[in-house]
Amino acid sequence: MKHRNQHGFSVVELMVSMTISLLLLAGVLSVLYTSRVTYDENARVSRLQEYARASVELMLRDLRSAGNPGCARPIRPERFRNSLANGNALRYNFALPVQGFEGSDGSFSPAIDATILPNATDGNDILVVRTLKSDLPPFRTSAAFGGGTGSITIEKTVGTEIPQATPLIISDCEYANVFDNALAVAAAGTTGTLVRSTAVPLVPGTVQVPQNTATAFPVYRQGSMVTAVETVVYYIRDSATGRGPALWRLVGNFPPQELIEGVEHLEVQYGEDTNGDLLVDEYRNADDVVSWNNVIAVTIAVLLRSPDEGMDAAGDQTWDMLGTEVGPFDDKRPRIMFTTTATVRNRATDMT
Repeated sequence: MKHRNQHGFSVVELMVSMTISLLLLAGVLSVLYTSRVTYDENARVSRLQEYARASVELMLRDLRSAGNPGCARPIRPERFRNSLANGNALRYNFALPVQGFEGSDGSFSPAIDATILPNATDGNDILVVRTLKSDLPPFRTSAAFGGGTGSITIEKTVGTEIPQATPLIISDCEYANVFDNALAVAAAGTTGTLVRSTAVPLVPGTVQVPQNTATAFPVYRQGSMVTAVETVVYYIRDSATGRGPALWRLVGNFPPQELIEGVEHLEVQYGEDTNGDLLVDEYRNADDVVSWNNVIAVTIAVLLRSPDEGMDAAGDQTWDMLGTEVGPFDDKRPRIMFTTTATVRNRATDMT
């Protein structure tokens, strides 16, 4: 019986097979790496788009109900009375549905109170919106209010409470008065009493509260509308995470809160109706607005950047943000810009 000699791979054959295996492995790793990098880049861009949409939608939501007088139609400015002692303060100037501050390097125009908007980044605009308070429904007066300085009784549902020092508007489609309830309205019961004391209430957790004057109100018939309102301010400030800029929001009496990380630049222009035809005649920067009561539209541009660097090298790309050129930036962070326009519905309506 013959035995065949068994032979293994030669050194050359092993080296060739190892080289081929390494080449195949390198190809697989290259594909995996490219896929991973592409996935990360797409995730960064998707996150930027999501953040940009969220930034714009938050501002649009407040702008849509800005200046709502608690009535089906706008009330003439001369019939809208702010009965707050600090009615010209940023948080309580409800006679102006929309207001803004133009940001330039080193300052804002008009000047801002740094104690109210701490560490606001200059070079970015500031948008102020006076709008309906989203967590409270409208109320109706349960009896005719004879005018003067007395309290106002409203109808409400059981379980609804009105916090102390909430700014409110009472309106009957002819006149409107802004005031605050000096005492909280409890959740129990189907009616509540809005007390208009001139004393300054102490409200825990707040940094400032409105204060009533002793102004006498006109007569408001039964069924007049009472709505809760608040001032919302959007501005840019460094993120508390230390990862760059972010969009911040100041709401009513409370300290500022960080909303969305990565919002790098905010530009706002205001559409003025200069001839009373309810059409925008000119879009202007905040420091060029002639009358805030004539603003019937707002255009917003936001520029967002990724907190992480991407694949692309730094380039010379710039962004035209409503006539303001922004960039170029010396980094590899992906960026995206969103621009939109909102109509101030409660101003772009005939008041006759």
